[in-house]
Amino acid sequence: MDKTAYFSVYDKTGIVDFARGLESLGFEIYASGSTFKLLRESEVEAEEIRYSPPVPVSILKALSGRSAVLSENGVEVPGFYVVAANLYPIANIVGQEEFAIEELSNYLDQANAAVLRAAAKDFENVITLCRPQDYGPVLEALKTAGGLEPGNKRQLAARAWQYLAAYDATVAQYLSETRDLLGEEVVMSLKKVMDLAYGENRHQKAAFYALSGARPRGLNAARILSGGQFNLNHYLDLNTAFELAAEFEEPVCVISKHAKPTGVCAAAKPVDCFRGAFKADPAGAAGGTAAFNRLVDEDTARALKEVFIETLTAPDYSKEALALLRAKEGLKVIALPAPVLSPREVELYSAAGGLLIESKDQEVLGAELQCVTRRKPSDEELRSLKLAWKISKYAKTYAVALASGGTSVSVSAAESSTYDAVRSAVLRLKEKHPILEGKSPLVMACDAALPLKTLEAALAAGISAVIQPGGWREDLVCAQFCDSRNAAMVLTGVRHFKH
Repeated sequence: MDKTAYFSVYDKTGIVDFARGLESLGFEIYASGSTFKLLRESEVEAEEIRYSPPVPVSILKALSGRSAVLSENGVEVPGFYVVAANLYPIANIVGQEEFAIEELSNYLDQANAAVLRAAAKDFENVITLCRPQDYGPVLEALKTAGGLEPGNKRQLAARAWQYLAAYDATVAQYLSETRDLLGEEVVMSLKKVMDLAYGENRHQKAAFYALSGARPRGLNAARILSGGQFNLNHYLDLNTAFELAAEFEEPVCVISKHAKPTGVCAAAKPVDCFRGAFKADPAGAAGGTAAFNRLVDEDTARALKEVFIETLTAPDYSKEALALLRAKEGLKVIALPAPVLSPREVELYSAAGGLLIESKDQEVLGAELQCVTRRKPSDEELRSLKLAWKISKYAKTYAVALASGGTSVSVSAAESSTYDAVRSAVLRLKEKHPILEGKSPLVMACDAALPLKTLEAALAAGISAVIQPGGWREDLVCAQFCDSRNAAMVLTGVRHFKH
């Protein structure tokens, strides 16, 4: 073993102590650039290796081929046993709002990438380090065993290759903002945001990741204000409630559980939104996630304290509201700004042997709603129809949402047919709301085109207006049937299947 080490790092955490530790074991230390300057200032004896970027082939051969060469300043560069190198944190730079794509080339770290790649190539002989947390274990192994086992060297080299791949992928996906993401090869780098308490079940491990270098525009922009650890189910519920609430321009509260909406209410004040959403399905809302698209005030916070809601998100909270909510045991409170959607966002689905990728469903209604009945929906019906339609988009297919007076009153999801979805929604309605308060009409949204049999079951339950995608061979006969019952029906021209 040649006791030689080379350092060229952007992140200088722990590098001085590591160099001193190697120096005490008789290592000769070599370094470049600002790393060399830091070591000399810290009174670590080191030789400078100077070269002009890009790294000369001779230097790379010394790093990977263990043959000595001369650097630009006349220093003989030996074959190294330990190489520590890491790169400029490009993900932190491209994630800034003020960063412009024209600046990218100024921040790409070609030199250290080449150094790290060359060292990792010779993984059987070189200890390759790309992160400070590995310095201590390596130093301890050198002290106690005089070196590292081949398996440990391979593991460190693998980590370096993964580090380089993530760096390259971050650049690739940043540039791909201007290109098709569904190309022949999809490169993706993910950065861990946080470990989760567990997955869907307690025996499963889970973590939340965000696209490396992506500007915060979704759940990765969340500020956790209070509450304990999150599990995967919290995030699934949070995502459903948050995205559905963001579909509304008027004040709204969405309550979700098991990644589907249980209650939605749009009203003038957030407190009325919450009360309406919770009342829509008290049993289903218990232990769920509530999402608002407006600031949560003190009145809303007092209403929230009266019931069992496990997770809460809103763009912001009043000082008085936050104090009340933080005092509620077990409540997880999150501040989350409205999402900034990109037309190039995708959905990922795990499948045996690979991934399924599709563009994200960001369309709500078609170009124009088409009323296909003699009677057009009233303004009140239309408001509830649009609310029910948005709910059906976030429920599992087949889905039916019933609404009245700007509030959901029954949601049925993941049924095997639209007919079963209607029957289930009507049954839930009769169980939870045997007598609907007020005189607001009852309307229905379905995420799939309606056969006549399904429509008949709906209108028999007292539904006065229907919104559906259309596109089924029975559209005309369904419209005629609505006319015979003085019901209104509008077609969206777009469907929202969700599996």
